Amino acid sequence: MNMVRYCAGLLAMMLLPVSAHALTMRLCVDERSHLPFITPAGDGTAGLLIRSAAREVGIQVEFYGAPITRCREEIRAGVSDGFPTAPYTVSLLPFMSFPMNRLEPDAERAVMLARAMVFRRHGSQAGWDGKRFTKLEMPALVPFGAVMLVDRLQSMQVPVDDKGKTLDANFDKLLAGRGDVAIGAEYSGYALMADPRYAGKVEAVPAAFSEEPYYLALSKRFRDTNPDSAEQLWNAIGRIRKSPAYLDQFQKALTQAAKTLKE
Repeated sequence: MNMVRYCAGLLAMMLLPVSAHALTMRLCVDERSHLPFITPAGDGTAGLLIRSAAREVGIQVEFYGAPITRCREEIRAGVSDGFPTAPYTVSLLPFMSFPMNRLEPDAERAVMLARAMVFRRHGSQAGWDGKRFTKLEMPALVPFGAVMLVDRLQSMQVPVDDKGKTLDANFDKLLAGRGDVAIGAEYSGYALMADPRYAGKVEAVPAAFSEEPYYLALSKRFRDTNPDSAEQLWNAIGRIRKSPAYLDQFQKALTQAAKTLKE
């Protein structure tokens, strides 16, 4: 049984009829899967959480995959209603709305907490101690479109190379000596480290680069047009995410992800 089937149990438990007149919300998703959290089809723990919360509120959700930069432009233009797993970062604030607690993002209503890790060539002296890099001679490699990573690195005045479209493309650049470190999602990175192309050649630095809540971010247009529905949806996400049923499914998905990495 794979992690998507584990997560499907949550959806089955909370499957209730939705009114034919329900508000429809179209969410653009990165065309690359980020299991156990999200896939372009809206599977994974975050997708199922959003579906369950939307059903409770009476919103019909449609997920569709696209390159992440296109998602951002469609949200900016109001063509898409939001992004299911967005970090709260300065680059997104002009056109995305987040659940807020006064002037701060409300982590109690996030869809997930996820970490980004620093990866390097096996035996490399390049380091990261959780606060600063050492022996970093070339720009840090980050996947194209990873705005939170870029924003954070730029705030630290660390040069960035975000031309690689994926983390595995950056692992290739890392092994080719075109970077000292690659930064990317924890589970994606660990899965790649088990791939024969990189096994024994790439290692993770112990300290996480970031550990951040990720939110269902809505377009300004959708949020301003449906303010009550948006708040109800974010509230339902926060409540369901703490429920025993969801926590059980979430833990099973994480366990399955860890098991998959060992196989």
